[in-house]
Amino acid sequence: GRVNIVHVDPSNPNTIYMGTPAGGIWKSMDAGINWQPMSDNLPQIGVSGIAVDYSNPNVIYISTGDKDNGDSYSIGVMKSLDGGATWNATGLTFTNSASRSGDILIHPFNNQILWCATNAGIFKTVDGGNSWTNVRTGNFSQGSIRLKPGDPSTVYAVSGNRFFRSTDEGSTFTTITAGLPSNSGRLVMDVTPANSDYIYVLSATTSFAFQGIYKSVNGGTSFVKTKRKKDVFQNTQAYYD
Repeated sequence: GRVNIVHVDPSNPNTIYMGTPAGGIWKSMDAGINWQPMSDNLPQIGVSGIAVDYSNPNVIYISTGDKDNGDSYSIGVMKSLDGGATWNATGLTFTNSASRSGDILIHPFNNQILWCATNAGIFKTVDGGNSWTNVRTGNFSQGSIRLKPGDPSTVYAVSGNRFFRSTDEGSTFTTITAGLPSNSGRLVMDVTPANSDYIYVLSATTSFAFQGIYKSVNGGTSFVKTKRKKDVFQNTQAYYD
């Protein structure tokens, strides 16, 4: 089976959470040797995003469903106050069986601010999940949300075919196209604390074959295609894996 997300508790590296497409969220308290399911009684046990509060490890958020192939649909973001023993819905809920949600991140200096990537857009909360605002429409469920290392006022996001940057903590976003392909089937992205201005974007064609790896060295103002020519996919399943 697939694993959609692995997340390490920021306050305890021996505690690891794993989210699966249709098997829920699992927790290990011994650095991955033993695991226990934490979602057997949830109405939807697909999990594609996990965020643990750095100031209180008992507070966990999950974005539900399978973001990649829709093996399970999203019912929104759920929250636990007891380390995953019980879960409650937040203000971001879905009732459409086509709904998907993926990345969920917590602001590193304000634990009441979170962002979640969904197929209905990027949602932001400033009150710990009680209410959410759709700050950017579009399908972001299979993409990525990242914060600029050391500067959480700068937020990056990729949808299926576009790169976006925010400089106001993800309240508004600007589309950046310089150096990126005009058409993509799927984009994923990451940043590095080794250099906060570096961003890497992996792109698939509209037929979901390998298109290239693109790099920004100026905080997402522009990109260049790297010299990586070898097909790192070796198949045309980028829509799925």
